[in-house]
Amino acid sequence: MTNEDSEITGERAASGSSPAGSGGSSPAGSAAGAPVAGTPEREATSDHASDDKRKSVVDEPAIAHPEDTETSGFMILGVLALMAVVGAGLHSIAPVFTPIFLALTLVLAVRPVGQKMIAKGSPAWLAAMVVILVLIVIVFGLLGVTILLLTPVPQTLMNYSVNFEATTNQFLQWLADRGVENLDLTNFVDQINFNSIIGLAWELVDRMSSFGGLIAIVIVAAFFITIDTTITKRRSALVGKRHSNLSRAMSDFERRVRSYWIVSTVFGLIVAVIDGFALQVMGIPLAWTWAYWAFITNYIPNIGFVIGVLPPMAMALLDQGWQSMVWVLVLYSVINVVIQTFIQPKFTGDAVGLSPTVTFISLALWTSIVGILGSILAVPLTLFFKALLVDSDPRARWLDAYLISEVHIERKEKQGVYRMPEEDEPRAPRRKLRLRARTRRAKK
Repeated sequence: MTNEDSEITGERAASGSSPAGSGGSSPAGSAAGAPVAGTPEREATSDHASDDKRKSVVDEPAIAHPEDTETSGFMILGVLALMAVVGAGLHSIAPVFTPIFLALTLVLAVRPVGQKMIAKGSPAWLAAMVVILVLIVIVFGLLGVTILLLTPVPQTLMNYSVNFEATTNQFLQWLADRGVENLDLTNFVDQINFNSIIGLAWELVDRMSSFGGLIAIVIVAAFFITIDTTITKRRSALVGKRHSNLSRAMSDFERRVRSYWIVSTVFGLIVAVIDGFALQVMGIPLAWTWAYWAFITNYIPNIGFVIGVLPPMAMALLDQGWQSMVWVLVLYSVINVVIQTFIQPKFTGDAVGLSPTVTFISLALWTSIVGILGSILAVPLTLFFKALLVDSDPRARWLDAYLISEVHIERKEKQGVYRMPEEDEPRAPRRKLRLRARTRRAKK
């Protein structure tokens, strides 16, 4: 406590300023103008008081909320304008920002490997090299599997050009038999060229070689981030001393993004393996390609299941007919519902904490800002900016009402996350006391 604050405290104690004494008065003074008990004035006053009391009980809500004097429409408009500016800025640097952020989240996911090595006595440089090696294996392993499984797709599709035309003609005939004749739909189906679909598949395979620049940025960024984050004890302590809320928010972001990547990867692999065996038993061509596609789309929130099931359904339709297509849909639905609805929540718990609506909005928002990779990074990006802008500031935590579910809010309330410190005294009296303290000190 500074000398100025001690003088303020002493003056406050000497003047007797307290919540009770500042607004109170002596009993004699308060009774000077009060009606005498038993007089008509006193009885009328008591009747009016009881009526006002009954009226207040009826009119007042069950929970009395303090008057909101801080929320401003212009403030909210300014925040939205700043968000638009930030979004435009991120969109302009998306080719660089997105791979760097991906590298950051991957390093945070693998970082415990190095931390455990250091805890067991290994040197920091060895732990950093192991983390970098693990990341290189992950990145190039995914790239190699993608090229290996996507390469046979165009050649396989070329064998189904006749089946594609026959299926579209059967579909149009089925609609005509039921009295549905739409010239626009017929023209649209006629314009669909199966060769263009094959060309699109070949283009997708060719573009895999153009990912070299993206992968290079990810690897280089992961290398430097790993070197800088291998030992962060003193830096974390420094941030925690001056900005403890920000330190806790960033630590929580690291925990959540690590849980998101690990949980999504583990359960995505489980779902993909089961889908692959199911498709192989059914005799669907390219079964493991579609299983790998289901694994990749597992990282896309909300609509990843739909994107993952459409290609094997189309292949089943071309190869075996509509009955097989329906069976693929049923099997995918049962597998995903059982694993991701009943089994996965028992292990993940509050891993992410975002509401489904916010997750879907973040998917659309980040995809439009940073491109197709934003659909995979939608949840990590939302968690990062939520930790940076909302969780780090107790005054902004009320925004959780629009970001997380009711269950998560109740859990945080029990943990005391939303407990605000007692409000300081009004600024005007405090400023006057400080001026008086400075004046006294100047006179001395």
